[in-house]
Amino acid sequence: MFFLIFGPTSRFMKQEKKRDKKDLIMLSALRVMSKKGYYGSTMDDIVLESKMSKGAIYHYYKSKKEVYLGVIESLENEYTELFAKVNSEPNTAKTLKKLFTTVSAQLKKDPIFFKSFSTFWSISRHDKDFRKAIQHMYDRFQKFIELIIIQGIENKEIKKDIDPKIASLSLVLNLEGVFWFTLFESKHVSAETYIDQISDYILNIYTLNEGK
Repeated sequence: MFFLIFGPTSRFMKQEKKRDKKDLIMLSALRVMSKKGYYGSTMDDIVLESKMSKGAIYHYYKSKKEVYLGVIESLENEYTELFAKVNSEPNTAKTLKKLFTTVSAQLKKDPIFFKSFSTFWSISRHDKDFRKAIQHMYDRFQKFIELIIIQGIENKEIKKDIDPKIASLSLVLNLEGVFWFTLFESKHVSAETYIDQISDYILNIYTLNEGK
């Protein structure tokens, strides 16, 4: 009986410990990249930032490239879980609006994620593995929005002549606008104001009055 209880619990604790270590490596890598960029950083920089041993990091990742590909995968999973929570809203318009406000809140809470994407985009121009990883993230996010729009059309909350694929791509591209605010400063418009107004413009075009 003791084995049955202790065995699985022990494995769970080991899995949690492993995940905590990998999360620390991911966060450290992002911090290093924000200071030195991708090409200017090294595994030694990540080791120093994480305060872990070099052997511990190499146990999980064999190269700097593996670390940063892992960062993209980790961010994709984290934000997929975060965005999935918006489906609790009562209708499509509020769901899509919540999607925008979630991005706005995360930008304010954790700007390092958004700042990292300009670097990942740059790398993906010259590296097929990074391009594939970024493409997978965008495809997954676009499909998530597309399914929300399809449901909205079925519920007669979204105009039936709206193409779900084009509409979802439009939303993704407009959400991308927040990355501009991580690179440049605007004295006239804040990221929050941009996201709030652009989402209202889009929803006014896509939704029927009944879905608001």
